[in-house]
Amino acid sequence: MSKNDDHAFWDRARKHLVRYGGSFDPVIIERAQGSFVYDADGRAILDFTSGQMSALLGHSHPRIVSTVRTQMELAAHLFSGMLSRPVVDLAARLAGLAPGLDRVLLLSTGAESNEAAIRMARLVTGRH
Repeated sequence: MSKNDDHAFWDRARKHLVRYGGSFDPVIIERAQGSFVYDADGRAILDFTSGQMSALLGHSHPRIVSTVRTQMELAAHLFSGMLSRPVVDLAARLAGLAPGLDRVLLLSTGAESNEAAIRMARLVTGRH
């Protein structure tokens, strides 16, 4: 019997989770490494979704894990009105990649980015 057939797991999932599009894949993912996710049976599954965009360089990339671990020990999250050295360093590095675009707006999601772009367009055009 497959370890993915954990009835208690699936009962709890159905009881407590909402899936807005289709159904969940019938596997229980236990870990991810590089371009693969691994199910409860240890089977490697090529992750064509890249962790749904959050693992572009692969799951559990050692340099990313190390950097995140270090930063989490220093400051996990700040109010957007506060600054830290890594934020300013990243902004300067990004600005250096695009000549003529000297300033950046760091956001977390596509929705935030779209909203900011609309607000900036309204500000620049005077159409509020």
